[in-house]
Amino acid sequence: MTDAAIVTGAASGIGRATVDLFRERYDLVAGIDVDETITEVAAEFDDVEGYVADVRDGDRIAEIVAEIEADADVVAVVNNAAISRSVWIGDLDPEEWHEVLDINLTGQYNLVRAAGPHMFERGHGAIVNVSSGAGKQGSASGGVHYSASKAGVFGLTKGLAKQLSPHVRVNCVVPGLMDTPLTTDSGLWTEEGIEQFTDQLPIDRLGKPEEAADLIDFLCSERASYMTGAVVDVDGGASLV
Repeated sequence: MTDAAIVTGAASGIGRATVDLFRERYDLVAGIDVDETITEVAAEFDDVEGYVADVRDGDRIAEIVAEIEADADVVAVVNNAAISRSVWIGDLDPEEWHEVLDINLTGQYNLVRAAGPHMFERGHGAIVNVSSGAGKQGSASGGVHYSASKAGVFGLTKGLAKQLSPHVRVNCVVPGLMDTPLTTDSGLWTEEGIEQFTDQLPIDRLGKPEEAADLIDFLCSERASYMTGAVVDVDGGASLV
């Protein structure tokens, strides 16, 4: 069987950069995104499959994993799909609360529930969950539901690392403010706000998606064979501010 990796939120930003790196490591890379441009990304390469799907749809995610597993062994999973909204708590209705929690946290559960047991039974695999500094310190731009969802990713990571050990390593990457559509195109940040934020950073700039993808790639590789349950920042020093 060939080795496969799955990346959610793969149409742009950190997810797309991760797909590009994973092509050098795995026989097949499956990208999942609600954005239909994921099919265009996949069309550029023979070894990338694109799936248009909402990570909230557990049945659809399970179908995708089963389809991939029919021809390949899923050995790496990257839970990257997420949304952020800036909403005052007094205006945060239950529907919006659940939307953000369901995408950012339940979406990660859906994919791991479908793929994790296969990796565990084969005795080999790596999972990387993408969180945010908002889960530690509260969000600088999003609402409390975003912070809560990203804090939940830490707990999910720790619990999975224990439950799937010793066969599957589970780690968490915590990107800082990145030059991705979630920062530049979402309306959450103004140019002035980005400049004020980066001026406080020791590294004094936005992060590049490739810098987070490099860390994800490392954690999925045998170079990180003694790492599980780790929460690793790639934030330009934001945690120091």
